[in-house]
Amino acid sequence: MRNFGEKKDTKTTYGETLADLAEQYPELVVVEADLMKASGSDPVKAKYPERTFNVGIAEQDALGFSAGLAAMGKLPFVSGFACFVAQRACDQAKNSIAYNDFNVKVIGTYAGLTSEKNGGTHISIDDVAIYRSIPRFEVYDPGDANEFAQILRYAAKHKGPVYIRSNKGNVPTFTPEDREFCPGKAELLSEGTDAGLITTGITTAEGIRAVEELKKSGISVAHLHMPSIKPIDREAIAEIAKRTKVIVTVENHTIYGGLGSAVAEVLCEEQPAHLVRLGLQDHFGETAQLSYMMHKYGIDEESIVAEIKKILDK
Repeated sequence: MRNFGEKKDTKTTYGETLADLAEQYPELVVVEADLMKASGSDPVKAKYPERTFNVGIAEQDALGFSAGLAAMGKLPFVSGFACFVAQRACDQAKNSIAYNDFNVKVIGTYAGLTSEKNGGTHISIDDVAIYRSIPRFEVYDPGDANEFAQILRYAAKHKGPVYIRSNKGNVPTFTPEDREFCPGKAELLSEGTDAGLITTGITTAEGIRAVEELKKSGISVAHLHMPSIKPIDREAIAEIAKRTKVIVTVENHTIYGGLGSAVAEVLCEEQPAHLVRLGLQDHFGETAQLSYMMHKYGIDEESIVAEIKKILDK
């Protein structure tokens, strides 16, 4: 079993990592839509006030402005609620950033159900689907704060548009601090032959616990952690499909267009297999605690265990 480490806050990780990156990259700038407290970028403003820009509550301006900064040779990290940088600013993401292949890094904060009590309008159910469909954008959903920092460091080195989910919360870590992130690669967390489980973001911790619970019932599960949604690890998906009876994907997102859809595309082309997608089933989020919604929408440990047992019983 992958052991859990100390709890770390994603927001704190963002500020500390960007402040460190700002020392390495003089061209790095931070753009905010008046949500510095949500993203955690205040440490950069404290050290480099001249490299921090707040455009106000205007996500379209934030992405358009970032495109302009990139055109002048800057390295913008622009953040805002995931729902708004994906939906409201989709035109700027596509035509201002991606079409020109500008070196902009978009951070979607409070991703998915982690927006919790901000309510259904602020819960990003489709941000991965939107950015995955835009040419040139890479898309990542980190499993914990350590991996979030690693992906931020990778994004700073990578030339081109990147979308990174920032999952709100102070959660246990399961990835090592000193690992260098490799885009397009999944991590095999456990071996198994009865079922394959593919998770991303905050669902991976639930998957780790579910695999251990299923082991008590004699069920062997191969578990892939998939932080890289685009590019995706086609080889790892095909390999796990060869060795197991069924694949179950779990995501903090609608089942349409996100991880489950990406895995389905690979299976159809590489290795046909029975697939079950767990995620929001054509629903919006609601005003509620994260744990309540994860259970209601079937993406917590208990739901994963129940689904895999139900499938194997058939």
